[in-house]
Amino acid sequence: MEAALTLTLTLTLTLTLTLTLTRRSGSGSNPDPDPNPNPDPDQEWKRLSGFRQLMIMRALRPDRMTLAILNWVGDVLGSHFMTAINFDLALSFEDSGPAVPIFFLLSPGVNPDADVKVLGNGIGKTEDEGKFIRVSLGQGQDVVAEKGLDQMYVEGGWVMLANIELVAGWLPKLEKKLEALEEGAHPDFRVFLSALPQKCVPVPILQKSIKLTNEPPSGLKANLLRAYLAFDGSVWENSSKQASPHPHP
Repeated sequence: MEAALTLTLTLTLTLTLTLTLTRRSGSGSNPDPDPNPNPDPDQEWKRLSGFRQLMIMRALRPDRMTLAILNWVGDVLGSHFMTAINFDLALSFEDSGPAVPIFFLLSPGVNPDADVKVLGNGIGKTEDEGKFIRVSLGQGQDVVAEKGLDQMYVEGGWVMLANIELVAGWLPKLEKKLEALEEGAHPDFRVFLSALPQKCVPVPILQKSIKLTNEPPSGLKANLLRAYLAFDGSVWENSSKQASPHPHP
């Protein structure tokens, strides 16, 4: 109870001091007395700069900070910086290698497995051809994952280790395993990892990996834009419903 009272008093003093300094900023050593001893809180809030508003929001409503920072970035830097970058696995794949895994930071409702399979289908890295192994990590699956890594290391295939945060005790061994597989690997050998953001993932694995995230788009417009970007030119060119060069009036 005493700690809660102390916190409340501290926040109140911080808010009062911030508002006082804002009203008196630039007034000199002998500022004029405030003509309005009972200012309107709404007006006082609007007089604060965006960053000062963030400071007060952080003290009073930390649960609202994500939205507050997003709005502040849009006001200061522009709406362009509020739009998520489109997910492009093919472009990131060009920078990967046998010693450079691709690490997917998962978010709710997102599964990168389909994107990896689509990319692999175009270059012959499929399960049917024996060039793609996916292991969903869990109890007893670490042995299967190690065998898959050893096999694809020699044959030049892909290994997808999903939800590695579920086997936190095995991750230090995985770190050493990936380090051992860096030399002498088949040039086509690739490792894909996925996990929810957890502290159990070893830092060296994150440092050597290409890190990708594919958060669900927010809003109808963003969802439609991402859906359209999933189609390439061949989809429209092969469509049986071609646009008429002379539209009817």
